[in-house]
Amino acid sequence: MDNVNYNFEIVELLYEAKRQQHDDARFNKPIIILLVAIIECILYDFIERLKQRTIDPINVRNQIIDFFKNASGVDELKKIIQRIESQNLLHVAKGDSLYKDLDYLRKVRNRLHIQNKYNELDCGKENDKYKDEANVFTHSALQKAQHCLEYIIDFCCNHNPRWNKVALPMSEFPRPWDVN
Repeated sequence: MDNVNYNFEIVELLYEAKRQQHDDARFNKPIIILLVAIIECILYDFIERLKQRTIDPINVRNQIIDFFKNASGVDELKKIIQRIESQNLLHVAKGDSLYKDLDYLRKVRNRLHIQNKYNELDCGKENDKYKDEANVFTHSALQKAQHCLEYIIDFCCNHNPRWNKVALPMSEFPRPWDVN
């Protein structure tokens, strides 16, 4: 958690700088990259908790715990998303776009590599708009990252808190994107 908190403090500083620069969209890239990194860390940690479960109370069916215990190591966000979606680990309601949003954000995050080696989001003429990073790290992508982070924090902290930890009321969750 120390690393998550440290990176969230950086996110808060970036939001403050973004506000001071009149909501300059160039801050979207580092903010999105950090938010997705935090999401990845939390999901990876949650899967590891399932795999190593001993006395830690987790509100997950035993067959899902067994699925993750028997799965080989997962340290790539793409595989993490696929596995949690296959088990609906985050209890996403039917028709909700959370898993699709997470995969989209994974592709956006992967554009950290300026050369776009894997052609993420560049899939032909209909997606030419993604050629330029300014069209990838958008306000819309930032809002998706914020929403996904809030959902995952709520799910992990309130539905599956760590042993001897109290739930985090989402009313107390810091939202640097909501500061006026």
